[in-house]
Amino acid sequence: MALLVKDLMTANPAVCRPDATCATAGDTMRERRCGFLPVVDDLGSRRVVGVATDRDLLLALVQANRPATEVRIDACMTREPKTIGPDADLKEAAAVMEQAAVHRLPVVDKGRLVGVLSLKDIARAAGTAWRSSGPNVAERQMAEILEAIAAARAAQ
Repeated sequence: MALLVKDLMTANPAVCRPDATCATAGDTMRERRCGFLPVVDDLGSRRVVGVATDRDLLLALVQANRPATEVRIDACMTREPKTIGPDADLKEAAAVMEQAAVHRLPVVDKGRLVGVLSLKDIARAAGTAWRSSGPNVAERQMAEILEAIAAARAAQ
């Protein structure tokens, strides 16, 4: 049976709006112990309009040379990020991650953010599967997926 994104994703992730400051986004990342925030147009609709990483915040603040309270997240977010649906299988999600050279994907259902899938989620699920079944073909396939995603990211 194929692993589905909805079985691996982190549900109900922290988010921010485009008009949030980098200070607010950074505080949220610190509190939630994450380095990635989906940016949504509205907290009610949760339609993804971008994503921001801790690295994005840092680079924007260095470039702006202004306090984090004065720089909005829309100044540093990646607009129109790649997304995946909750019913997609792991192979499809890995292909999207590899093609886009990203380590995290917003999970969107009917236009609404429902989760985030990360390499950490994939690795955690793989570790659980390997402990219960021992090393096998799935382990080699997972290693190939992770290597391809990492290689694509390094090439950028």
